[in-house]
Amino acid sequence: MEGSILSARVDSVEYIRFVGVIRYSQCAGLEAHIDSVFSNPDFTEVAIDLEQAEMLDSTALGLLARISIEFKSISQQKPVIFLQNGELGHILKRVCFDQVFSIIAKPAKGEEIDFVELASVSQNEDQILQSVVSAHKSLSEISESNESFFTDITDALNSGTK
Repeated sequence: MEGSILSARVDSVEYIRFVGVIRYSQCAGLEAHIDSVFSNPDFTEVAIDLEQAEMLDSTALGLLARISIEFKSISQQKPVIFLQNGELGHILKRVCFDQVFSIIAKPAKGEEIDFVELASVSQNEDQILQSVVSAHKSLSEISESNESFFTDITDALNSGTK
């Protein structure tokens, strides 16, 4: 199932929802959204809804890591991730997201939120490669174990940008 990335703002909470399978080719809109919301942060919480996500590739994970890094620079709180128990939860632990996010492995209760799908952003091959490198760099910044793993990947990807 092709995925989608949605966003909503309710009061002072920025929500981002992932649905289905999310790959790097869908992440340009998310990257633009992150740039936009953090250029003028008028929210106090960030909630990531992964309850309907089936799979996130490493670029999508890297953009989530970037959200955590950006949010940490403006808040003492951790962003929250909601997800169903399963393989995705194990993946998040393996990339140390439990250190930089509050992970809640059960459905969130509350009001129904009107999400809007993030617009697709056209990128050329060089822009895509640069986005992928940047996302992996964010992943490497959240923990020492990630740094040792993702630095090699980032270096290999960087050799393709030269």
